[in-house]
Order: sequence, then C-alpha cells, then structure tokens
Amino acid sequence: MLNILVIHGYVQSAATVATNTRDLKDKLSDIASLRYVDGPPMRNAPHSSSRPWWILDSYLEHDMKASDRWDDTVKWWSDELSQNQYDGIIGLSQGSAMTALLISMLNHPERVPGFHPQKTQPIKFAILCSGFISNYEPHKQIYGIPENLPTLHTVDMNDYIVPAQRTFDLQKLCNNSRMVRHNEGHSIPIRSDWPDLMRDFIVEACYRPAGQ
Repeated sequence: MLNILVIHGYVQSAATVATNTRDLKDKLSDIASLRYVDGPPMRNAPHSSSRPWWILDSYLEHDMKASDRWDDTVKWWSDELSQNQYDGIIGLSQGSAMTALLISMLNHPERVPGFHPQKTQPIKFAILCSGFISNYEPHKQIYGIPENLPTLHTVDMNDYIVPAQRTFDLQKLCNNSRMVRHNEGHSIPIRSDWPDLMRDFIVEACYRPAGQ
C-alpha cells in the first residue's frame, strides 16, 4: 500500500483538503493511503486553522517581514520526515509550491540549514495543482528536482488566485512532467474522469517496470 502525502494550500487545513478530495481518496483506496498534514501552528495564533508554509504578500511572494515562518516550516518537515515515509506527494496552490521545494530539499538537503530528516523518502511521483515558483532568495537556492521524477501538473486557465502562467513556470522546473488543463477553478480537480486520470498516473509512476 502506497503512502501519499497531501499538502494543503495557504489558507487551508488538512481537514479542508480531505473533504474536497474524498472522491480521489475513494478511487485510490485499494492502492494507497492519503495522509493529510497540517503545517506548524502559527507563533502568534497557535489555535488558528490557517497553517501557511510561509507568509505570502499579494503577489504570491514571500513576505520578507516573516522569515521566522519558513524556519518553523523547515523544522516541522525535518521532524515529520523523521517519523513517516512517503511514496508520493499531492499539493494544492502553496502546497504545490511547497511540494516542489520539499522534493528539492530531499534531493539537496545540504542547501537547507536545519533540515535533517532521519528517514529515507522513496518519492516516486508528485501531483502539483495550481502551483507556482517561490522567488524568495533562500527558496531559489533550494530548487533541484530529480530529472527522472514523474510530475503531473494541473491548471485552470481562469484560476483567479494563481495565474496560469505561474503554474506553467513551475512545470518548467520538472524534466519528466505532464500538464493537464481543467475547469474546476483553484482546486485539486476531482470531477468527471479526474480521479481515474490521477490513479493511472500514480500506478504508472509506482508500478510500471523500469524501461517500459
């Protein structure tokens, strides 16, 4: 059984994403378990349901006045990945941006001060929905996604939160990638054939013999 990490977006929580992706979870139930995680609590609002991975400004860039949030996130991931192992990652919005960074962090841990996960992570794929690149300088120095890692990117051309071009820019960082368009807005698409499409992608990434 695969263990798949699901990373929420900026103003979301694990519970929100779990509710919105119930159909996908059901479609994968015989091959995978989805683990929905909450980011670290906010220092000044520990009981808030919002758990951003870093603080954004209105341009989807890192708020330079809140660098301590990223420090908390790095420590949180170091602890989380010392306790659990994952075969793949699904992210939405800032969660997709975090997914690209996390894969890069695992590929180049020496680029991230304070990141010392104790378990090996056998990541075989990533699904990045409405994602974007972070241009925060410390983040730009981290990027380095393995060239052979299969990535599936989803985009709504009319996404009103993350402009579609930002999502296409993220895809360019991934060598073994596929982009699929939908019309479900700023979301992990789950209508119509989407659960089947994602299942087929995961099965191919995880179970197809090398060289086929």
